[in-house]
Amino acid sequence: MNNLLMSVPMTCELRCAHLPQVFQELVLRLRSSKPIGSGESLSPSAALHGRNRHRLGYSTAMLVEESRLLQVCIFHCLQNNLANLDFSVLLIGVMTIADEVDSQLSQAMSGFVTPSRRRARPVWSSR
Repeated sequence: MNNLLMSVPMTCELRCAHLPQVFQELVLRLRSSKPIGSGESLSPSAALHGRNRHRLGYSTAMLVEESRLLQVCIFHCLQNNLANLDFSVLLIGVMTIADEVDSQLSQAMSGFVTPSRRRARPVWSSR
């Protein structure tokens, strides 16, 4: 695990709570016909993720590193499953994944640097 990210203590569940929504939005993007680089992707959950990470004490560099590690994990998964992939759509799929993850990072950064005025707890908080 990354020492920088692990410097903010939290449970594994809290650290990964945003991932189901990330993957759901990623699958929707892969199934859509939105062009790569269009900037049409909108993810309210990504902005919320940025605000939540801000409240937990993340730095901007940590938010970027978290996104980078997500892409690395996705690409390792693709690499490990090459035998099951359709190569005719692989490149466009990888490009779409990278574009969507970067778009979500951009939206998370917006939420991070412009936190809401409310002092609400993160939505996944169990307190």
